[in-house]
Amino acid sequence: MPERGVRPCRVRERLPPAHARGHRPVRLDGDGKVAEAKHDQLRASGTKATGTILAVGAGRVSSRQGSLQIYTRPVTLKVALPTGEAQLEADIVVPEMLQSLRIAGAPCEVIVDPTKPGHVCITAIGNAFGVSTPVDLGTHYSRW
Repeated sequence: MPERGVRPCRVRERLPPAHARGHRPVRLDGDGKVAEAKHDQLRASGTKATGTILAVGAGRVSSRQGSLQIYTRPVTLKVALPTGEAQLEADIVVPEMLQSLRIAGAPCEVIVDPTKPGHVCITAIGNAFGVSTPVDLGTHYSRW
């Protein structure tokens, strides 16, 4: 029995922090498993290259996961491929918390699909101080 004048309180269940729950994948293609498989195959068999982000276009909100907004933004990359230098354009999916990393002039490391140059995965983005931030942002699927 609670004391007189004391109201019983409700106990809320606490969730672990987001990083303890693992990656939060973003689905772009119809089925998440198919998109994840395409992304993993690109990472395994694609051509690794270094490059520079030339331009970042105005994006749009493509989805939401809870209160987190996921943006799709067009990016123009200048990439040094084994066959020569190339300029690629791709729509990259990025959560709102990582948007500040994608700025024009930033050096980056990418994996390019040799058969479809528009399919890329950005694996690291550098800043003005030479610090490189590892990311896993792609055109099929993204993890963060």
